[in-house]
Amino acid sequence: MNWQHLWTFLWLRWRLRINQLRRGGIANVVIQTILLVAAFASAGVLFVSFLSLGLFALKDAQPAELMYVLDGIVLGFLLVWATGLLTELQRSEALSLEKFLHLPVSLSSAFLINYLSSLPSLSLLWFLSAMLGLNLGLLYSRGLAMLLLLPMLAAFVLMVTALTYQFQGWLATLMANPRRRRTIIVTATMFFILLCQLPNLVNILRPWENHAKQEQTTRLFQEQEQRHKELARDLETGKISPQEYQKRQATLDREFEARFKKEKEERIRQTVMPAEDTIRLMNLLLPPGWLPVGLEAAAEGWLWPILLAILGPSLIGSASLWRAYHTTMRLYTGQYTSGKTAGVPARSVSEGGSQPSLTPRDGGTRANLLEKNLPWLSEQASVITLAAFRSLVRAPEAKMLLLSPLLMLIVFGSMFFATARADVPEAVRPLIGFGAMVMVLFSMSGLLGNQFGFDRDGFRVFVLSPARRRDILLGKNLAIAPIAFAMAAVAAALVQVVYPMRADRFLAFVPRFVSMYLLYCIVANVLSILVPMRIAPGSMQPSKPGGLTILLQLVFMFSCPILMSLTLLPVGIELAAEAMGLRYVPLDLLLSLVECAAIGGIYILLLGLQGDWLQAREQKILQIVTTKAN
Repeated sequence: MNWQHLWTFLWLRWRLRINQLRRGGIANVVIQTILLVAAFASAGVLFVSFLSLGLFALKDAQPAELMYVLDGIVLGFLLVWATGLLTELQRSEALSLEKFLHLPVSLSSAFLINYLSSLPSLSLLWFLSAMLGLNLGLLYSRGLAMLLLLPMLAAFVLMVTALTYQFQGWLATLMANPRRRRTIIVTATMFFILLCQLPNLVNILRPWENHAKQEQTTRLFQEQEQRHKELARDLETGKISPQEYQKRQATLDREFEARFKKEKEERIRQTVMPAEDTIRLMNLLLPPGWLPVGLEAAAEGWLWPILLAILGPSLIGSASLWRAYHTTMRLYTGQYTSGKTAGVPARSVSEGGSQPSLTPRDGGTRANLLEKNLPWLSEQASVITLAAFRSLVRAPEAKMLLLSPLLMLIVFGSMFFATARADVPEAVRPLIGFGAMVMVLFSMSGLLGNQFGFDRDGFRVFVLSPARRRDILLGKNLAIAPIAFAMAAVAAALVQVVYPMRADRFLAFVPRFVSMYLLYCIVANVLSILVPMRIAPGSMQPSKPGGLTILLQLVFMFSCPILMSLTLLPVGIELAAEAMGLRYVPLDLLLSLVECAAIGGIYILLLGLQGDWLQAREQKILQIVTTKAN
């Protein structure tokens, strides 16, 4: 590294910052000054609070308790840091290296300044203030061994910031494509939502609870209640006097309190000790946990965890910076954008004809996705189905909506496992499966209820195409069907695991969901034709929906469960037959198949009428979905 170049880049960075403030005007300077003062004031409050914590609250704490406190601080910092990372996924360079490539300067200095410029943030300021206050308090209350926390803290900050900088640089190489950029943003958002749901899932599952000990405590309360009843019975029959009753009652209460306290302490001991070992093991395995383990080791006087907390993050941070530098240089020198283009298949003229054909390199004939034919569908309906499905799996907004059912299955599925009861009546269990499949369909209402909103300018293809309008609606419905059926299969399997049913009743879920999906599509087609809404690119929110649109959406939400409840008629008929003594006949499965065929015929009949309605309103739909402000 050339130090003269480093100082020159520092001066350039300072001048750029001064120029930015001048161009912003006086109001911008005043607002930024107020925000800066507020940030340092909050950091000062954190410093004093954690200084007091280290001086008084943690003065006589066990080393394991110090590890727990630091675990909480590290987890809170990483959560806030990840939130800030979501607001700026792609790295913004203070000094664009592209402008210095033609100059005989050391670009490593500019890279270092860019890295240091990325460090100032409110979350890092709060974290360092809290940690420095805690370190100073522990230094005065527990001795000079706490000085080792400073190099461990520096190594931890280097690791987190360097990994973040490398991650942002890697994303910069991927976000050159706008569609890929939106996909990354959607994926990161969904991952963060799932990450925020982890504490709720852990609280629902409660893995720390010992159910055997809970049952023992319940038996203890029942035994105490039985003893009180026997004592009251002796008082009523005159076997003991009131004075003797009060004396025995007090003795029973003291014995119960002693036994309950003993069992509580034993339960806490059996819960805390494995939890402490698990937390320590997780801290040793995961790099963010090396700092808490290092603090515990400093309090205990161990050496190797301290070395791990210093050398491990330092090596990871240094390797990340080295990798980030080379990735940045490859990005600016065009190595990510000037790769080889995909080979174009050679054109050859088939014998006996003049039309060119595409011949793959392997000599076979491989059909494009849109060139495939789906069974029992016309060529136009098949192409529309495959094209709509391809659009769904490529559009970031659609991916976001399609991930919603998965999140709902994870959250509500964990609640099912946590609250499972074996005494649920057999007759009620099909209703639970019905509710799970309704939940899957409603989570996809953003796609089914607004099937043309994501097409935007692409809807012109449907308007200009010679395809029958019923084929357009059929293709739109079938494109979402594989995803809906996959989610419903997972939901039904989850219900079967938690609330087992007879094989025939479980198999009846298949025709029942087909019937539910067809009924849902009938209403969704009406809604898509009547009140289409444009969805802005990179967003999942409709552009200024009107009052009538919102009202009809609410009507749609409330009417669909009533309509889909018709699919429960086979269940009711089978239960009524069993009540009359007709057992071991799979009426639910047989009648569900008959009902599915009837609803399929109704769907095909109404599809032609809805296609004519679509053709009458397609110009209005085109105007809505192609206008940015409707």
